[in-house]
Amino acid sequence: MLTRFPAVAAVYDRRFLLATWNKSGGHRPPLQWHLLALAIAYALKSFYSRAGATELLWILAPSAWLAWLVGGIDLVYEQGAGFISRTHHLVVGPACAGVNFLIICFLCLYFSFARHFSSKMRWLAHSLIIAFGATVAANGLRIFVSAHLWDADIYGQWITPERMHRLAGTVIYYASLLALYFAVESRMRVAAPKTSPLLWYVSVSLGVPLAGRVLSGGTPGFAAHAAWVLGIALFLTLVMVLPSVLRNRIHLRT
Repeated sequence: MLTRFPAVAAVYDRRFLLATWNKSGGHRPPLQWHLLALAIAYALKSFYSRAGATELLWILAPSAWLAWLVGGIDLVYEQGAGFISRTHHLVVGPACAGVNFLIICFLCLYFSFARHFSSKMRWLAHSLIIAFGATVAANGLRIFVSAHLWDADIYGQWITPERMHRLAGTVIYYASLLALYFAVESRMRVAAPKTSPLLWYVSVSLGVPLAGRVLSGGTPGFAAHAAWVLGIALFLTLVMVLPSVLRNRIHLRT
């Protein structure tokens, strides 16, 4: 009907666009949302660096509950310490909260898939919620594995309980990040950079601590830790990505 009256249609279209623009808060440049995501990550990191077990109950409690529900790990909360299992000689405290993993998941999801969403704010919120759920799941799995690794008869001069604990944590967290990333990619039916999980995991888990150690004037023992993390991350990335690359090459040849 409006097409018969071009002037009226033009005014209508202009009003409609202005209403949409105002309602959505304006067409903000993507940089603003990227900076907001980085600010949220920084705030979480800053909070985590000063938080104790009580301040981290929002992530420790659901993780401990999941470990009990799925794995039957008996964990009792003790004020100031965290959740303790005397049966398995296990303490789930601030170091086991997985906040760094939450930050990695959040940044990886948001920056990898934000371009596919018209509402950056909505995807920002969804990324944070998904990252929280993934962290609770990964924490629960890590608690379960750690409880049973303690009783395993595998330790010696080279394989110590502490080293195995760190190794298992890296495998669980990075494998969880890969699984989450490719699940989101499959669900959205879009093509996302295959190396994005590796880049974000290494940047946050190694790059940030390295920068802090350099500024504080020392990096004792960091090289060995970084080598383990890089080796595990590269290996798992190849395991996940290589089959897809080979399938694509075979498809192109045929």
